[in-house]
Amino acid sequence: MKTLLALAFIAATATVAAAQGEPTPCNSPCQAQPIPQQPAPQPQQPAPATQPAAPAPPAVAYAEPAAPPQPVLQPGQPAGTATADADEDDEGWHTPPGHRFLHGFRLGWMYVSHIDDAGSRPNHMSLAQQYGIKSPNMMLIGYEGFYRIVGHSWLNVLMVGNVTVAGLEQSKFIPAASGLLGFEFNRSFELGVGVNLTPDDQAPSHMIVAGGWTPRAGSIMVPFHVFYVPDTYGNNRVGATVGVNW
Repeated sequence: MKTLLALAFIAATATVAAAQGEPTPCNSPCQAQPIPQQPAPQPQQPAPATQPAAPAPPAVAYAEPAAPPQPVLQPGQPAGTATADADEDDEGWHTPPGHRFLHGFRLGWMYVSHIDDAGSRPNHMSLAQQYGIKSPNMMLIGYEGFYRIVGHSWLNVLMVGNVTVAGLEQSKFIPAASGLLGFEFNRSFELGVGVNLTPDDQAPSHMIVAGGWTPRAGSIMVPFHVFYVPDTYGNNRVGATVGVNW
């Protein structure tokens, strides 16, 4: 009985081992076929999230910048002076009149002829005797203003007023005042004629002729003028002045 139970147990064990694929002992050589291994399932990678598309930049229209207005040169006007002269162009009276009025100080020299000649004067006193003048050469210092009537061409009209003091280097104070009407050519050269007044009781008024050149130096003007004052008694005066206008 025991022998039957042992054989049954051995047979059951062999059957289970064969079902599980384990090699069973055998007396004859046998080839055990390996069981193919199934690859382990790979974890699924999540799909990358779709990035939202960047909004397109708004379209901007491009326009060429407007060219600045070019200054207009007057006939015969040198290059480089159009900016300063544009302010004086009163086409349609847009420019205030003050831009056409210039003024400034003057320094100069004057020569008086025949200061020792007393024969031709009514009081028979020479200028040297009457006013104590020691030299015919005198220093001038003064102030001048002129108003320009713009002609929008090569010719302008000038009205000039000038006051000067002479004889300071000789400890004398001899004032004079002049008023002239004249012309300006190409905004540079001036020529005028007018009246000159002095405190001389024998000859208080004279004619004066003046001319000169007024070049520009940036935003200012540097006038250089010469003048001549004739006198019936022979005391003619001639001189030159230089200064600054603004």
